[in-house]
Amino acid sequence: MPTVPAASKINQWFPPEVERRYVDQVAGQSGLTRRQAICFVRLWAYACYQQAPTPLRELSPEHHQLICPHSTAADLFYSDQPRGSERAAGLMINQLVKKHLVKRTTCEGYPSQLSLQIPPSFLPQTASEGLVQVEANAFDPRRDAPLVASFMDESYSWVSQRTENASFKITRVLRRWATQYPQGLRVLRQVTDQSPVAVAAFYPAHPDSEAMFHSPPSASLHLVTLDETDPIQLAPSGDPECYVVFVRAWQFRPEFWCYANVCEFLADSQATLRAMQQEFPNLSDIYTITIHPNLEAFAMALGFKPLKADPASSIRWYYIALDDFLALDGNETLVEFDFSAPYLSS
Repeated sequence: MPTVPAASKINQWFPPEVERRYVDQVAGQSGLTRRQAICFVRLWAYACYQQAPTPLRELSPEHHQLICPHSTAADLFYSDQPRGSERAAGLMINQLVKKHLVKRTTCEGYPSQLSLQIPPSFLPQTASEGLVQVEANAFDPRRDAPLVASFMDESYSWVSQRTENASFKITRVLRRWATQYPQGLRVLRQVTDQSPVAVAAFYPAHPDSEAMFHSPPSASLHLVTLDETDPIQLAPSGDPECYVVFVRAWQFRPEFWCYANVCEFLADSQATLRAMQQEFPNLSDIYTITIHPNLEAFAMALGFKPLKADPASSIRWYYIALDDFLALDGNETLVEFDFSAPYLSS
C-alpha cells in the first residue's frame, strides 16, 4: 500500500489546483466549513491515491475505502500549515463521522477502516453545467444602480424605518455617491453578462460627521429611511483630519454568497482601502452597520468588534482598526466560516 508522502511533497500527487476545484464544490454542503471540506477532500484523494498512486487530476466516487491512522490523517489534514496533532486529526474525523460523510469500522488491534460517503453533488461542476465566474470591478451608476438596489433592498426588509419605495431611494443614493466619490463604490460581476452580484460602498467621513459613529446607528440608516438629508458627509480629498471610513454597504445576492466569491471581494475591498489610505493619510478607523442580523457573525469573523447597541432597534455599530483589516488574510480567516447558513432570512 502506498504511503502518504511527507507534507512538503503531497502537492506532487494531489495538485493544489485540483484540490481547490473539489474543495470549492464541497464547502458549504452537508454543513461543512472550508477547513472540514479540505480535510474530507484530502481523505477522498488519499483513497484514490491508494488505488492509483499517480498525480490525481480527478477523484472517483468509487474509491472510497481506506485505512488511515491518525498519524497519516494529520499529515493529510495539515500539509499546508504547521502540523496538527494526531488528536486534532482524530477529532476532525469524528466531525466528518457525525456529518455522515465517513463511516468508521474498528477492530481491536487493527487500525480503523474508513468508508467515505460521496454524495453526487460533491463532484465538481463543469463550465457547461453552469459554473459562474465572477470578477471585481468599478460600479457603473448608469447600468448597475437598479440591479444593485434590488438585492440591497432585501437586506433592509426587516428594518422598521424603511420607506415603502426603498429600492428607488437606494438607486438614487447610489448614483449620488458615485458622483461624490466613485472610487469608493465597487461591485462583483458575473463574467458572462457583467451583471453585479455584490456591492461595496466605502465612504471617507467628514470630521464634522465623526460624532455620528458614537451616536445610535439608527440615526445613520440613510439608504431606506424617509429622511432625505444624509447624516454622514463626505470628507474633502486629502483632508488630514479624516480618520474614519464608513462601510455603507457590503452585500451580496444570496445565491452568490460563498467562500470563493467572498474572499475575492474581500481582497478587492482591501485594495480599495489601501488606495483610499493614500488619499487620506490619517485614515485609521472603519465603522459599519451589519444591516441584517445574519451578517453579524460574518463581521465578527473578520475581527469587527460590536459597540454599544442602539436603544431604539437591534442594530449596532461595528468597528475595526483599518490596519488590522488590511492585515487580514481572508482565505485563512474565513476557512472555518460556515457559508452554508442562510445569508438572509426574515
